[in-house]
Amino acid sequence: MKNKEHHAHEQKTENPNSIAQDEATVGAQEVIDKEDEGWKLKLQIEKENSIALTKMLQQLQADFANYKKRNANIASDAHEKGVFDAVETLLPSLDAILSAKKTITDEQTLTGLNMIEKIFISNLSSLGIEPIKTVGEKFDPNLHNAVVAESVEGVESGQILEEFKAGFIANDKVVRVAMVKIAK
Repeated sequence: MKNKEHHAHEQKTENPNSIAQDEATVGAQEVIDKEDEGWKLKLQIEKENSIALTKMLQQLQADFANYKKRNANIASDAHEKGVFDAVETLLPSLDAILSAKKTITDEQTLTGLNMIEKIFISNLSSLGIEPIKTVGEKFDPNLHNAVVAESVEGVESGQILEEFKAGFIANDKVVRVAMVKIAK
């Protein structure tokens, strides 16, 4: 019987190795729990960083798209200004041709000047620049500069009678106003 009691007593008393293992397991679990908390915190920080970086990237993409649009407009405006400046420089040559046509009587010379005028106007048209309509049109101060006004019977007031200097327009922008005579 003593043997049985001793055996029972042995079972009731815990093995010191078993206690150490249990404590180690509990300690290890605490370490794992602390590590999990650390990883969760790191993961949360990384998520926040990722969101912040995504927002920053989206803002940079929007800024770049705006930059491209702005530069496209700047380039387009610069091109248009360059064309207008070049045309304004060349228009006195066309004025000289048109003026010469009024005084020259030689048919061959007149035919040559007509060809040059036609080529000149065609080249302007290829740049998007068109002559402003004048004779027979209603006077428009945005397009025409009335340098002479004359009373003419049977003609409505404000109608253009004669063009002294051709005007030109491009994309609804006046390159040069036309100088005209109008009816009063």
